[in-house]
Amino acid sequence: MLNPAKDMMRHLHELMSRVEILETKDLESQKIIKTQATKILELEQENKRLRDIINKDSSNSSKPPSSDGYKKIHNSREKTGKKVGGQPGHKGHWREMYLEPTEIVDHKQAVCECGGEIEYKGQFIKKQFTDVRVVTDVIEHRAYVGKCLCCKKKHHNELPSNLINSVTYGSYLKALVILLCVEGNISLNRIKSFLEELTSGKIKISEGTLVNWMNEAASKTDQEIAQIKLQLIASKVIHKDETGVDVGEDLQWLHVTSNKEVTLYNVHPKRGSEADDAIGILPVFKGVLVRDHLKSLLKYLCKHQECNAHILRYLKAEAEKGRAWAIEMIELLVRAHRETLTGNAKEKLSQQRLTYYEQEYDRIIDLGIAEHKSSPERHYRTDNIKLLERMQEYKSAHLLFLSQADVPFDNNQAERDLRMIKTKAKVSGCFRSEKGVQNFAAIKSILSTARKQSKNLFQKTLALF
Repeated sequence: MLNPAKDMMRHLHELMSRVEILETKDLESQKIIKTQATKILELEQENKRLRDIINKDSSNSSKPPSSDGYKKIHNSREKTGKKVGGQPGHKGHWREMYLEPTEIVDHKQAVCECGGEIEYKGQFIKKQFTDVRVVTDVIEHRAYVGKCLCCKKKHHNELPSNLINSVTYGSYLKALVILLCVEGNISLNRIKSFLEELTSGKIKISEGTLVNWMNEAASKTDQEIAQIKLQLIASKVIHKDETGVDVGEDLQWLHVTSNKEVTLYNVHPKRGSEADDAIGILPVFKGVLVRDHLKSLLKYLCKHQECNAHILRYLKAEAEKGRAWAIEMIELLVRAHRETLTGNAKEKLSQQRLTYYEQEYDRIIDLGIAEHKSSPERHYRTDNIKLLERMQEYKSAHLLFLSQADVPFDNNQAERDLRMIKTKAKVSGCFRSEKGVQNFAAIKSILSTARKQSKNLFQKTLALF
């Protein structure tokens, strides 16, 4: 006999069991969805981080141009609308005739077609033919042994004291080799081949001999290096930078300290203050140090100006991500730099303008911090917040160029002084020994200083011997 009450209870229990199963599945689904959402967010963050790394190049980071590969970098220079080439009023350049020609060839027709003699009274037109000839001078010295016909005394004539070996090479050849190696960035092996080809095989020099000449030249630079060092210490503004160079199997650091007039290169195993203490300039320097963002330099009690060219690259990277504060900061720094370049603007920049730029700087930093706090990245230490904190902390080092007329906007002077060092490193691959790189740095200091002072580099090198 059917029992409706029992059937109803049984159906009710079945329904409740199904509801419990559905609720359990729903909870499991929610957990899975939450886990997947968290994973998606993490993957999006990782994807964004990797894309930021891929998008970095020499225009928006500290990466060197050599790492750009075939990627086309947009030229950040503003178009002026002017035509390519010399502008109206530009002083032209042409080949000037030499005042003292080595040879004069007179072209005078002696007899006219009619048979008469032609008279010349000094009027002429002239053109010069200029060329370079390489002549190998081999001067053989002979010291004879003779005997006096009267007293029979034997006389042994002496050779010049500078003739040490059976074949001694002269200072002009040594200076040429030094110039090709240090200033021309040519490898010793190629210099050796070049001289042999140039002299039709008359001059065959081993690489060891070329190294000895480098040692000889470097050994005679101590006095000038000391003078350069004193000039830098007494300067109002100096620039500082460094780059890594391979010495054998080790990485060392080639440091440059320079201004518009002199350059000093030093090599040290370390990059930071240990090296600068050993170099001996910054511990006693009291002027303005223009530098990149290396915190170890802050220990020195001089004034500091950070390179704003680096800051603009970092700001560009953030601007490409749509950061409004970075776009405004780029406009502010570029406008400030342009204003300081107008006439005598640095000396005329009023306190009102200085205050304006400082207040705008602070406002933009505050805008950036507010943007970060409202973004999904607010819980992460991104490049954006790191740059904001850096610019907030070192504000005075970024804006010093506004208040001092002799302080530049960037550290391009040191960058230019290091550029040829990187070229040399690429040509050579590495320096074979520590002595070799020390010699190179000493000679390069002398030649770079001579170039800045418009001196003849060959004559300066010749003077070392």
